[in-house]
Formats: sequence, structure tokens, C-alpha cells
Amino acid sequence: GALVSWEVDGLEVSQGVVTSPEEEKEGLYRRSSTLTLSKAGWEQGELYTCRVSHFQHTQASPLPGPTVSPTVSLLPPSSEQLSGGSASLACLLTGYSPQGALVSWEVDGLEVSQGVVTSPEEEKEGLYRRSSTLTLSKAGWEQGELYTCRVSHFQHTQASPLRRMGVVPPSLTVLLPSSEEQDQGNVALVCLAHRGFPGGWNLGWRLGARGALQGSQSLEVLEKDGHYSWSSSLTLPTDQWRKSGSVTCEASLKDQTPITHTLEPHHSGPTVSPTVFLLPPSSEQLSGGSASLACLLTGYSPQGALVSWEVDGLEVSQGVVTSPEQEKEGLYRRSSTLTLSKAGWEQGELYTCRVSHFQHTQASPLRRSQCLG
Repeated sequence: GALVSWEVDGLEVSQGVVTSPEEEKEGLYRRSSTLTLSKAGWEQGELYTCRVSHFQHTQASPLPGPTVSPTVSLLPPSSEQLSGGSASLACLLTGYSPQGALVSWEVDGLEVSQGVVTSPEEEKEGLYRRSSTLTLSKAGWEQGELYTCRVSHFQHTQASPLRRMGVVPPSLTVLLPSSEEQDQGNVALVCLAHRGFPGGWNLGWRLGARGALQGSQSLEVLEKDGHYSWSSSLTLPTDQWRKSGSVTCEASLKDQTPITHTLEPHHSGPTVSPTVFLLPPSSEQLSGGSASLACLLTGYSPQGALVSWEVDGLEVSQGVVTSPEQEKEGLYRRSSTLTLSKAGWEQGELYTCRVSHFQHTQASPLRRSQCLG
């Protein structure tokens, strides 16, 4: 008397269903049922359920899809919240399946539960998400150093650490107008502020001996490691730009000494793109258990070259050290190194040094498998 029905995404289906007669052996019964679809029909559905009714008892056996681990983002407290005397860290889990992700918090390696609130799991189009917050007083936040959101999902566990930082001044780079722009009626100056903490720094401008000028400031971008980056642009008549003695970009934050970057008058010559060399780790270094890749930029003008690193197409910032720009005979140079453990080096395949200089961007790739030794 067992009855079998099929559901696709919660809707009962009968087409393609074949259910066998019941068979008896030693007083117990068995039967089978199959649902047959085209490949296209299979790919249209997400959740397939075999529902069995036997007298007063009904059970549903769903067929889960593949296990997809969550993407985890750990966000630090905002500067506005800290100024109000509290601190909340948010751990966001997105895009995982099936449900069942667990979240725990650690401060300096010790698990904490006080101040933790974890939301229910929410489903959308077969994938799940949830969030967890750890709320502390400002004094409690300042007592800890390393905050970790630990996520367990079936056999997979990942830890997302965030190290509490003091005030980190941003690095400033001023991008000057190109020679083509200088032939127009107006020019645009851009100041890039990179990897500062906390948020809330203000960017201002000064031209020569003139007072402060206010440009248009972009929204802040919060990077994965908790630093902020943003920019400001200033548009002014070309004649005014040419008559200015120098240009200064200034980053200021309450109770902090302002950070400035000053350039002498506009670069009047043509823009020269950098020559880029990407050097692999040496065999001696690898035998010592570490690996450093060096990206060398030479012979460019004006200053303002930016360097970023990618491993297998994903940008990385940990282990990156980029030198200040150096000038010699009107041309600039700088270097950037990416340092990893030997094991970290062996996990990646494609290492890319990406260089941006005004309107020109170039990528210098290096494949680990093509490196000798």
C-alpha cells in the first residue's frame, strides 16, 4: 500500500514517472519508481523530491545539489560607530548550498559568545546566506587584537581573520592631466588615496600659494583586509593649471596630522609608459622555504604608476610591498614584491603584475609551471 509521487521544485509531476508493482519477500514489501527527463529538463529544475505515503506516514526524500561552500566577508566597525562608543563586526556568508552553515567568533584565539547575534539562513534560487555580528564596547574592541569569524559548512571550515588597526595614513598619488588634456579648455587632476584606516579621511587640494580648494570626492571602497581606498578629482581651466606653482593633495582626519603629496608644476613633456619586468623567485630562495616575485617598473614619466598583484586571476594584497617612486633625469622607476611561503607559491599557477599609468594598463604574467628549478 505504499504510494509514490514526484515533485520538481515543489510541484508534483507525473510525466516520465514509472512505478513498479509491489514485491513481497518474507513478509516485507518493496517497490521502485523512476522519473525520466531530458537533459534540458533536468537542468531546468533545482530540487527533486520523491514523496512516499504509507498509511498514516509520509516521508519526502529530496535530492540535494552539489555542496557549495560559502563566500565569507568580515567587515570591521565603522568610524561613525566607534565615535559613538561601540563596535560591531559583521560576518557575511553568501552563495552556499545546502543550508547548515555554522558561525563562531574568536578574539585573540579564544572563542566568544557574548554579544554575538547570528541571523537565520535565507534561501534564494537554491543558494543560502546568513550573517553574524559581534558587538562590543569601544573599550572592548580596543582590548582585542585579532578578531576571527570561523565558518563550518559540512566538511569545510574556513577562518576569516581581521586584525584591529590603529590609524593608518593612506598613501597618496596625484595623477596629472595628459598632454592631450592640456590642449583642451579644462584639465582634471586626480588624487588617489590608497589603503587608509579608518574611513572618513577628507581629501583637499592646494594650487601653488592659493588657499584650499575642494574637489569632488568618490565613495570609499572597503577592501577585504579592512583598509579603505578612495579618490578626489579637481577640474579647473587649463590656464589656471599652467600658472600654478605646484599642486598638493592633502588627506586629513580629525585629531590626525594631515598627509600631503605635492608635485611641482605640470609635466610638459609626453607621457612615457613604464617598461615592466616580472622576475620569478630564485631556486636558492625556494630551497629556503619562501618565494618572492619582483615587478620592476622603469623609464616612465610622469610619476603616478600603480601596481597590483593577481594570483590565478584574483587580486592579492597580503605579502605585497611597493617602493616609493624614484626620479632620475626626468624619468621614474619603482618596484613591487610579492612574498609567499614556498607552499603558497606552489598552490598558484598564474602570477600577474598589473601596472596602471594614466590611461595605459599592462599586465605582466608569469606561469609557475614554466619556471625552471
